Amino acid sequence: MNRRRLLGLALFVSCLLTHPAQAQKKAPSGAKVFLLSGGARQHHGYRDQAFYLANALENTGRFEVTIGEDAAILETPAIRNYELIIVTADRRDPEFKFTKSQQEAIFELVRSGHGYVSIHAADNAPPDWLPTWKEMLGGIFSHVGQPDGKTRKGSYIVKIVDTTSPITQGLKDFPLKDELYYHVQMQPDVQPLATIEYDGVAWPVAWTRTFGKGRVFHTVLGHRDFGPNKEDPLRDPNLSRLIIQAVDWVAAGRALNSKFGSTH
Repeated sequence: MNRRRLLGLALFVSCLLTHPAQAQKKAPSGAKVFLLSGGARQHHGYRDQAFYLANALENTGRFEVTIGEDAAILETPAIRNYELIIVTADRRDPEFKFTKSQQEAIFELVRSGHGYVSIHAADNAPPDWLPTWKEMLGGIFSHVGQPDGKTRKGSYIVKIVDTTSPITQGLKDFPLKDELYYHVQMQPDVQPLATIEYDGVAWPVAWTRTFGKGRVFHTVLGHRDFGPNKEDPLRDPNLSRLIIQAVDWVAAGRALNSKFGSTH
């Protein structure tokens, strides 16, 4: 074996030792979650975030998480095995783009009572997104139509503006280094859970929706740059708590629908 191959093998073994694979954890009575990752390559650190978020959710003992990157499952009966879907990526690369039928499958699934959690760039709306996305998510980041979405990386104070929601329980205003999406194309009836003040405006950064029988949560927060050893806002204990409590809230809606006979 030549020196280059030996070096490659050593690096591979080192990676396995320093980044061990996380075993999936059982939670027989927990909510079944499908975490859909996969997006623009060498942009956000989607894969690292998927592993971290899945582990954080399973460590609560309340969720069983399956990670996938291929959206083809959305058009199969298998997707109905999951109480909710979490999407973390902007899916701009051709092999990850939502087809029209995949988009419609998501809308039908949520209308029927399944939940949907959207994090950061999962609201990035390419020109071929159906208008229903804005209705379901409550807001989309888009350069098509008005307003034209803007971004700004920086250090902010996340202000909790709805202290009555179970999603914000135990949380107070907290500092966060992240990327702010602002001038998002919002539905007029959105009531934010949290905001960030920038340029004299309190911009919504987390909110909920109901869509048909399904519950929806979206946060514009959670940007992680691509590459090793990058800071990840999802690891901030306050943002992590907000998201986990949001997943709890979305999952509870599915449980309620199941109890009273949600249609499939």
